[in-house]
Amino acid sequence: MSPAMNALRHSVTISAIGPTTQTMGSAEVGRELGDAGGPLLVGAIAAAVTLTPALLALGGLLTATAGLIAATGRRIPEPTTENPAA
Repeated sequence: MSPAMNALRHSVTISAIGPTTQTMGSAEVGRELGDAGGPLLVGAIAAAVTLTPALLALGGLLTATAGLIAATGRRIPEPTTENPAA
């Protein structure tokens, strides 16, 4: 496990469950999925056909994801001044 993952796991275990820790967990899952999923998708398609369609598929998937996020109206929440860990 990477040092960053260890540090994140430690910070989450000592913090109260709140918006910050939930956001950190979601961001970490998304990052890990992106780090593993992108190369796996491109590699699988490139093995079946060639690299060009594989990269086009990845670009299409990223564009569709961005469009879905924009269409659902998800926004970054405003920061609060309260500290749930305190």
